[in-house]
Amino acid sequence: MSFISDIFRPHIWPRIAFLISLGMLCSAWAFQYLGGLAPCQMCYWQRHGHKAVLAVSLAVIIALALRGRSRETILKIGLWLIALAFAVSSGLGAWHMGVEHGWWEGPKTCMVGPIGPITMGGFEDSLKGPIKMPACSDVVWSLFGLSMAGWNALVSGVAALISISVATRKGDL
Repeated sequence: MSFISDIFRPHIWPRIAFLISLGMLCSAWAFQYLGGLAPCQMCYWQRHGHKAVLAVSLAVIIALALRGRSRETILKIGLWLIALAFAVSSGLGAWHMGVEHGWWEGPKTCMVGPIGPITMGGFEDSLKGPIKMPACSDVVWSLFGLSMAGWNALVSGVAALISISVATRKGDL
């Protein structure tokens, strides 16, 4: 088998899904902590789907290593949960992208809140008033016309479709 067909095998896909979500989260954290781009409320919500993918895929990887009798069942359920988590993150990313483009309204919670860890400097600043987060309608970074929310919607959507394809594959478990 070729490398490409191998990554779509059910027992390999949870590892790939784990790496995709880890990459997405590390990218978001790099933009936030190294690039100084404060996330809005909807940005935080999109991260939850990737955290779920990390948890489920890690649980599946561990369960497969144990080689129990319920291996196929665990794998099948895990693949569907991974697909669901990616789909949720993709849907939130698409919703966020629509808010950025003004296609619909965002939630009211998108305006003000805390940013990152509290430091002495940040603590002193917080005494002066709430720290301003960007509005969910603000595009703080884009590449090829897609914002971070758009990229998340695209990558997570493709990963969800691959997860569904792998979960519905006959045999090969």
